[in-house]
Amino acid sequence: MWRSQRGIALLFAVAALAGCDWFSTMSRTPAIQPYEVLPLQPPDRSVALDGMPRFDLATADELVNPTSASVASTASGEATFGDFCTVCHGEGGRGGGPMEGQYPAIPTLTTGRLNDFSDGYLFALITQGRGLMPGYGRIQQRARWDLVNYLRTLPVQAAPAGVPAEGTGGS
Repeated sequence: MWRSQRGIALLFAVAALAGCDWFSTMSRTPAIQPYEVLPLQPPDRSVALDGMPRFDLATADELVNPTSASVASTASGEATFGDFCTVCHGEGGRGGGPMEGQYPAIPTLTTGRLNDFSDGYLFALITQGRGLMPGYGRIQQRARWDLVNYLRTLPVQAAPAGVPAEGTGGS
């Protein structure tokens, strides 16, 4: 019996060394390299999971703010601003945040320039970012609209010395 097991093991070893094709499949697997194929696009007439149409900064003016500018909405927006925006734009959007010296031209948000932009544009800017400003699409959609409502309540005042006005910087 021991000889028959050795014979079977020897047969398998000879088959492996003979170059059986099924032994090489682990080292030559089919793979798609990055950028070899275009990413899949959503099907026509599909709706995104968040219900939002596809948009970018050029088409964002078509977006309509579904959240009314209530006290609760602006309070929620103020909390979101404190969590995500104050580090760059400073308290109340007046500039002077902790990152001011780390990045060039962080704009203040209290110059009145925000009034030139639609709610949809501000929403898209928050969502996708621009220049050195990262996108904050990870913030829930409702909170981003609340943030837009809060930005509309910021008082207009002159920019502090050395801090660029909104729209003149790189973010």
